[in-house]
Amino acid sequence: MATNTKPDLKEELEKGLSTTSDDSPAKGPKITISLGEDIEFISEVKPDEKPSTGRTIVAYTAYKEEKEEPFSITLNDLMATLDQSIADLLPKGLKNKSINFKNVMVIYRKEQKTSKGEWLFVLDLDIATKIKLKSLPVVGDLISDEVGKEELVPSLRLVVASKAFSIKEIRVLNDKIPDKDDDEEEEEKEKLIPPLPVPKKVGTDASEAKRSVRKGFSLSGQLGLPDAAKILSLSISPQQAEEEQEELAPGGEEEEDNVTNSNLAVWFDIDKTFGPFSLKQIGFQYEEEDDEAEIAIVIDAVLKIAGLTLSCDDLGVGISLDDLTPSFKISGIGIEYKNPTIEISGALLRADKEKNGIKYTEYLGLARLKFDLAGKSFGVSAIGAYAYYDGKPSLFLYAVLDVTIIVDPSFIITGFALGFGYNRYLKVPSIDKLLDFPLVAQAVEPTDSKFSDDSELITKKLSEMDKYMPISIGSGFVAIGLKFTCFQMLDCFALLTVAFGEDFEINLLGIAKMKIPTPAKDSKNTSCILNMTMLLRARFSLSEGVISIEGQLASDCYILSPDCRLTGGFAVCLWVSGPHAGDFVITLGGYHPLFKKPAHYPTVPRLGFHWKVGDCLSLKGEKYFALCAHAIMAGGRLEANFKLGKLWANFVAEAHFLISWKPYYYEILVQVRIQAGYGILGPVSLGVQLHIWGPEFAGTATFRIIFVKVTVEFGDQSSRLPEPIDWESFQSSFLPPAKSTAQDSSTAADVCSVVLNQGVTKQLSPATTKEVAFVVNPKELELVVNSAIPSKQASYGDNEPLPVSNAKTDFGVRSMGIKKDQLESKYNIKITRKTKGGDESESVTVDYDQFQFIPITQDVPTALWGDAKVKVVKVKGKDSERILLPEANDQQFVKNTLSGFRIVPQIKKDVCSTNIIDVNELLHDTTAINDVYAWQKTTAFSGVSTDNQARTTAINNNIVSTNTQNKRNNLLQSLGFNLADDVKLTDSVANSFVIAPQVKA
Repeated sequence: MATNTKPDLKEELEKGLSTTSDDSPAKGPKITISLGEDIEFISEVKPDEKPSTGRTIVAYTAYKEEKEEPFSITLNDLMATLDQSIADLLPKGLKNKSINFKNVMVIYRKEQKTSKGEWLFVLDLDIATKIKLKSLPVVGDLISDEVGKEELVPSLRLVVASKAFSIKEIRVLNDKIPDKDDDEEEEEKEKLIPPLPVPKKVGTDASEAKRSVRKGFSLSGQLGLPDAAKILSLSISPQQAEEEQEELAPGGEEEEDNVTNSNLAVWFDIDKTFGPFSLKQIGFQYEEEDDEAEIAIVIDAVLKIAGLTLSCDDLGVGISLDDLTPSFKISGIGIEYKNPTIEISGALLRADKEKNGIKYTEYLGLARLKFDLAGKSFGVSAIGAYAYYDGKPSLFLYAVLDVTIIVDPSFIITGFALGFGYNRYLKVPSIDKLLDFPLVAQAVEPTDSKFSDDSELITKKLSEMDKYMPISIGSGFVAIGLKFTCFQMLDCFALLTVAFGEDFEINLLGIAKMKIPTPAKDSKNTSCILNMTMLLRARFSLSEGVISIEGQLASDCYILSPDCRLTGGFAVCLWVSGPHAGDFVITLGGYHPLFKKPAHYPTVPRLGFHWKVGDCLSLKGEKYFALCAHAIMAGGRLEANFKLGKLWANFVAEAHFLISWKPYYYEILVQVRIQAGYGILGPVSLGVQLHIWGPEFAGTATFRIIFVKVTVEFGDQSSRLPEPIDWESFQSSFLPPAKSTAQDSSTAADVCSVVLNQGVTKQLSPATTKEVAFVVNPKELELVVNSAIPSKQASYGDNEPLPVSNAKTDFGVRSMGIKKDQLESKYNIKITRKTKGGDESESVTVDYDQFQFIPITQDVPTALWGDAKVKVVKVKGKDSERILLPEANDQQFVKNTLSGFRIVPQIKKDVCSTNIIDVNELLHDTTAINDVYAWQKTTAFSGVSTDNQARTTAINNNIVSTNTQNKRNNLLQSLGFNLADDVKLTDSVANSFVIAPQVKA
């Protein structure tokens, strides 16, 4: 016997091969290795039929069907006795984990032509409980005993291979496993140790060469279900599975194609029915979470009894490799019941998730009920979810009631929708994905009542909910909807949603469908000449500062024929705050082809059609219009293609317009092209391009005939570029109009504004007066000054410069032809204080250091304040400055220009400091100190009179006394009150007392 205190199993196997003869089987040495406990191997040497081919040694433990005490082995240590490089292929969850095995076998083979040995380690997992269909949750009790008693996987093994083995090579290794020592003679003796599963029928050379076991670690076994003897080979070495992409070849009695392999998972298509139990698929998967390894067996099954159909999602078994104890689980369940009067269907999904490092379990469900009552049909469908996340509940519920209420023959209500979310935020998708939005899809296209026939639909529909209604603590939403028909032709659904928390957002969603002629209910003839679905969305978002209205045709729209598809959309967007404040866009059908759409602009499809007229001819047309901050764009395209055998032809006509204003200018480009050919003859081309500009109408026309090009000019060619406008035109067009003052005078433009933003306690005069007076709290005072003209410099008073932070100064006045280096703009602020006791016209300037001046920047349109692009051209023999036209992709805004300041009082630093006081001086002291207080005697209060009338008379005389009036007026004036208008106090106030208060004599 060889015992290794420093185990090296490979060395012992090599010795076993070298100490036996080459021509006959022989018992090898007993090998004992110590890995926490002694593992004793019995070895046998098996030469090939031709000794010159190769020799094999098989070492195994004393095999028993049910070993009383399993081996507890750390795989990393065991594999290191053979090959450390293979031990390094262990997945992370098994690195230092001790696992129980019933029996262990290693087959070590060395072929004569190579000196390198190849080996296969087989370890039978000691699973604590047999895995049977009868043990499955929910459906187990409903499965017949005959089928339920069968084990899913009678024997599950961990296989470790030094290389990838083909089916043919596994057959050779299986043949070397010793036979049982039975006296009975059999045609095929039973092996002492169960061999690795391979197809019983030997296939072609190509099929036998397919890979059966990957290099590294894998799970091996065979399904025990009747008529479904599938062979399992599942790799659990992630890095090796990624490197070796060749397909594995597990199968059954013969080669089969109904096996799906992926990294760390394998699926078998079963499609077997056992009474009411239908088994579709079985999957095996290796999973790791927090370094905990598990083998998952997942079953896709359906159970049908009478009118009840029950489907399961992720029904199966999890086998933890810590203790090899199976745990039965189910992630989702679908149910359907149907009879002539009522239909019920529903689904529930349980999902383990993680967000921001916090794990939680979420339950998602949907249900539908349909029934007849008093001759009327009613239906209710609902979706919902619940989770307990970070110590707080999170849920949402949304229900749709299908009911008919005839308000008027032209307006019939067909349903209502209502929903809410708590600690959930609602994400409304873009308009092109509106039909997939669960709150819309649930109302417009209710869940199919037969979804329990396919468990994949359960998971798909329910998992989409978390995409649109994610958990968000502190957020919530409400939704209310209405379904109705108009004139029995237009089916509509409107949904209003209000979401708050992460953002405050309001959405009004609309779906309108129309078919002409309208198909009769339950009619099989659904053909029509017009099918339209219009999607609408109105939105307000507080964080983005956007108000938008969008509309779009769905992809199923057509006219005359389903082959004549219609497209189109529109959008109106206005940004009132945020980073894009002041921007806007109005578009019908999208943008200029060369326009680079900003990310915050909506995507709008072309207004157009695409009609395939038979097999020979196709027609396509589209058009667009867009208005944004610096230009107007419009255009269209018409295309026709014809092909008949070798004869072909096409026609393209398109026009694009780019229009700017102040200075007003337009440019039009029109192109027409015709091409034709026959086989290799052609193409023969004919084309014309018309380029027009104005308002001084001019342009060029270019003709192309094959290789000939002719250009004809017409109109005044010098008018191609517009002239700059003057200041008066710019001021009247782009600056705020003047405001009339109380004195009926006006200024040329209201460029600057002053707003008292905070700190107002009282307004003393109307806003229409020349000077508005306020009473303010100086601690909260904040003034905001702004200008419609961006500034490059700022100053206070006469010459004190103000900080402008990172404000951009590279701007001009584009429409006036003023370049950035030619424009000077300076913001000047002056704060004055009236002199005390002086004339109203006398005032002094407040020192600069009394206030803080915080710059305010904003983006301004390039069309107004961009750097002018000027070119000098000859017009009628004289030089004339003209403005170059903006490009389609010109920058739309000049970023961060100085527009004004926030002015707040300067916080004065405390220049004083107190003396340091020893803390001991502040400790509680119980020492009594005499004469601490100096008491002063005061005279007792003496009232005027006990008679009420006498007290009233005293108050009356005191109010009108000269001394009292002077003190009162000084106090009110210092507070900013107007004595003539704000305070009117006479001696009659004394008569207002029911009982006059007592006053001092």
